[in-house]
Amino acid sequence: KQWYQRRVRATGSSTEDFELKTRHHQDLLDAMEFVVRSDDPEVQHGKPHPDIFWVAMGRFKSPPQGPERCLVFEDAPNGALAAWAAGMKCVMVPDPRLSDLPPCD
Repeated sequence: KQWYQRRVRATGSSTEDFELKTRHHQDLLDAMEFVVRSDDPEVQHGKPHPDIFWVAMGRFKSPPQGPERCLVFEDAPNGALAAWAAGMKCVMVPDPRLSDLPPCD
């Protein structure tokens, strides 16, 4: 099988917040094909709704053959729920600041 590695950021942050959070991480952003933010006009509902992931999948020049061909890395429970609702595989990489929250079902 041939696997393609394409990277996109689908963030629950608005454009303004995203720019503040990432201004010192340009090297990470340079590895991304594009970024979809929560204030994108095509994103109707925020996480845990799957909208942002479907928008991101549709923006690839050559979209994956289906959501099951996408792998999401998430740091928040609502993001993991959104990825699963989109039909994508998800790896939860928890933010250590969330350790006091109950586990998601």
